[in-house]
Parts: sequence; C-alpha cells; structure tokens
Amino acid sequence: MQNNKALIVAAENNLNLSYYKNFYKIGVERGCLDLINKNMILDLAVSDFDNVSKTEKNIIEQKAKKFIQLDTEKDFLDGEIAIQNAIKNNCNEIIMIVKPTTRYDMNLSVFDFIFRYDVKIISENSISFKLEKGENILSFSKFQEFRYISFFSKNNTTVTIKGLKFEINSFLLEPFSTRLISNTFFENKDGCIFADNFLICVISK
Repeated sequence: MQNNKALIVAAENNLNLSYYKNFYKIGVERGCLDLINKNMILDLAVSDFDNVSKTEKNIIEQKAKKFIQLDTEKDFLDGEIAIQNAIKNNCNEIIMIVKPTTRYDMNLSVFDFIFRYDVKIISENSISFKLEKGENILSFSKFQEFRYISFFSKNNTTVTIKGLKFEINSFLLEPFSTRLISNTFFENKDGCIFADNFLICVISK
C-alpha cells in the first residue's frame, strides 16, 4: 500500500486510475468489474452484488484477494461498509470513485461519507471533499480543468471567501443551504476560504 491509502471504486467509469495502482483497492458492486477490466489488483470486493450477474459475480470472486458478500438487508450502505473496511485496514486517506445516478438519496449519501469519514469523492465531472475549520486555499493550478465551486455546511457556519469571482465576508451558511454554489476561479489565482466549522467543497466541470 502507498502510505496506507485506499481507493474505493463503486461504479464503472472512464477515469484513468493508474495513479492509484499502489493504493489498497476496494471494489463495490460494478466497481469491482471496473478494477478488473483495468487490470488492477482487487484487494477487497465487498457488496451485496445485486447489480451484477451470476457470471460477473463469479469472476469478481475469483479475482478478489478477499471477497465479502453482504446481506441485502443491512444497517449501512455498501459504500459505507467499504469505507469502514478501509479504516480497519489502517488507511488514513480514502478516495472513493462514484457515478451520480437518478437516486438523489444515494447521491446525497456521499455528503455524509465526507463529513463522517473525511473521504474524498471523485466522479468523471466533479471532486468533493471536506474543508477543515480555519483557512483553506483552493489552488487554481490543481483545479483549473474545473469550472464551478460550491460550498455546503452541516451546521451553521460563518464563511469568508477571498480570491474567487464572488467574494463574501462573514456570511452565515445554514445547513445544506444553496447560497454558496456556482462560484468560480479567476485565471491563475488561488481562492482562500475561511470557515469556523467544517465545509464540503464541490468542484465541478
């Protein structure tokens, strides 16, 4: 493993995952097939596997170093159980690959994963992660391929934004309010965000 880092793949995707080849890799549902098809080692397959065929499940079971089939009736979502397994393996950084669906409830569940476990969520068109309390710098060079920057809070949070197109000073952001969405970078300029509580930052193309 690379510094006890984990990659959880929860969906088939068009992303190049070669950067993560030395991570501890966990597949969830069809994410297992994505890792297999990209010739990456599948350290753990964990899911109820209700979205794969019997043949596909057999392939996953053969390829995975460890295979855990969950009951369809359980207290946690498959993705959260994958996160919990990564933590049990002493992984201190967790990247999760997802694909947004028509299930808005499932899409919102990733916010809970970010707040609860400090997971970074990546899809083909966005990156979502937790900003710590205090000052946070968003680097233009790191995110220049993206267009929109949005912030969400779990609790009442006072936010100051400098260096982005829409600046604001000591704004009270209420839980899951949409008042701080669709900001953007200036060309070659970093953004500075100060918050007195944790935030979720969603950066999208």
